[in-house]
Amino acid sequence: MTLILDNLTHAYGKSDILKGVSLEVSSGEIVSLLGPSGCGKTTLLRLIAGLEPVKSGTVRLGGDLLASPDVHPPPEKRPVGLVFQEHALFPSMSVASNIEFGLSGMDRSARECRRQELLEMVGLADIGDRRPGTLSGGQQQRVALARALAPSPAVMLLDEPYASVDVMLRRELREAARLLLKQAGSASILVTHDPDEALEMSDRIAVMGEGRILQTGPPEQIIETPLAPEIAQLFGEAQTLHGTMSEDALQTDLGDIGIPGGAASSQRGKDFTLVMRPAGVRFVPDSTGSFQVRDIRYRSSGRLLIVGGKSGDARKFIRVAIGDAEPDAIGTRGRIEVQDRGAFLFAKKSQAASLENSAERS
Repeated sequence: MTLILDNLTHAYGKSDILKGVSLEVSSGEIVSLLGPSGCGKTTLLRLIAGLEPVKSGTVRLGGDLLASPDVHPPPEKRPVGLVFQEHALFPSMSVASNIEFGLSGMDRSARECRRQELLEMVGLADIGDRRPGTLSGGQQQRVALARALAPSPAVMLLDEPYASVDVMLRRELREAARLLLKQAGSASILVTHDPDEALEMSDRIAVMGEGRILQTGPPEQIIETPLAPEIAQLFGEAQTLHGTMSEDALQTDLGDIGIPGGAASSQRGKDFTLVMRPAGVRFVPDSTGSFQVRDIRYRSSGRLLIVGGKSGDARKFIRVAIGDAEPDAIGTRGRIEVQDRGAFLFAKKSQAASLENSAERS
């Protein structure tokens, strides 16, 4: 069944948290809510789960009304599974009892069968008799996911479930969780502020900002065609510069950023925001250029030039990815040019309209 959120608004006192959020999530689909802290992601999950009353708008599951200002069933009466950062396992109960907690309607043999099935699914088949306190953080999170999936909920909600897990385990847990959620066939929403997590986990990403959904789409669309600077800035170590467009460059405080092909005559003299990823710009050696190589870094994805501008301010620089190419020597002067991909220009005067239009298309 499809989860349908229609024009949800919410406020705490005089502070508007959600401002007309609409979103659909199909069965078997994983949608990430991605955005900074305080943008309304967790509040939206709490409305769906029944932890907060809906003040305006509706939550539907298929053709059934799940919540509205007049309809507010308690969380335990909703076909919704919840997984939080804190795991929320019962410490005095065994792993097996934790997983069986939501299966009270089944007979004993059916409960045991379902519990063992879930333990095997999360790779913990032999620890059913252990207490949560004896498990690692990653194991506890897998048990929490198994418990939430136990009653086969139509909707799964995950609120930053891996934030407290060791960095080395996060990717493994993400991959396992995605496979489990796909196998379960629930309509799943993951709240995260980690762009990599959203990319790895999601079929679609809904980018949120200041209580609104700014853009929704598959990961590749969000990365390649962001509708606003706030969206482009989320991915790929993006940096932002502001400047005025000339015939063939964006004039910034750091120096002129070349625009291959030149700017349209209608754009010259206008103010723009440039969001660029390291792979979205290139350094071109030029003794008259206003940029200079200050450092060379090495990463698993290849070399990175740290390029400073004409101001000489050590706090202001541009990262330029060069892959396996031979780096220019430190001190080399040159120009910076944007590439066809990985760099995005936004006209300042149209930013507000872009955000409004993107919210409507969501």
